[in-house]
Amino acid sequence: MSNRKEEEMDEGQEETNNDIIANDAAQTKYRTAADIANRVLAEIVKAAKPGVPVVQLTSNGEKQILEEVGKIYGKIKDKGIAFPVCVSVNGFVGHVSPLNGETPVLALKEGDLAKVDLGVHIDGYIALVAHSFVVTDKTAGQQPPTRQSPDER
Repeated sequence: MSNRKEEEMDEGQEETNNDIIANDAAQTKYRTAADIANRVLAEIVKAAKPGVPVVQLTSNGEKQILEEVGKIYGKIKDKGIAFPVCVSVNGFVGHVSPLNGETPVLALKEGDLAKVDLGVHIDGYIALVAHSFVVTDKTAGQQPPTRQSPDER
């Protein structure tokens, strides 16, 4: 393919991306997906304490995502989990999302480094979030750090 055709394709893609960003409906879907993702993340961090099985955290998180998106955008059928809820502990770098009934059961322990990541989408507009923390009895109830929205600055 010639460089000119590649440049034309890049310009067309850039215009499409700019159209999406400028679209109020798209922004609303991104923000709503992000709000849901942040609420679910906060609930997972709140529930994470020594002795809690990772599968309980992941399955409850996915259930909450589906419940939350089910409450909104009734006509949109394409919504839900964009990235599975994963709780990776210590030496597991990422993407640990055990199935119910899987053995051995991985449970959190005092002092574990837990990494949570998940994604929510509404009509294909995706929001991904992640948070790492050390598991202690005091972890339960902690909220992940929040950042001020660019709109609030």
